[in-house]
Amino acid sequence: MPALKAIFSQLLIFAATFFLVYVPVATVIGWYDYKKFAVPIDASLAARTSPWNRDIAKALMLIAEGRNTEAKEILKKWAEKL
Repeated sequence: MPALKAIFSQLLIFAATFFLVYVPVATVIGWYDYKKFAVPIDASLAARTSPWNRDIAKALMLIAEGRNTEAKEILKKWAEKL
């Protein structure tokens, strides 16, 4: 393409332009993916499917309600594995 050949007549100019455009665009896409797309969904699914996370969440709810003995019973099986 003659227009691109005129703009990028040297490989160094092409490489510098590529990195000046690619790095910020890739950073923004990666940040957006981390905040909005794959990472929050994966973390949420992992937390819901993990028995340890479910037991911790249930124990915290019981502790907040003042039902400490029930929370201890739930957490006892995890303390025995230590």
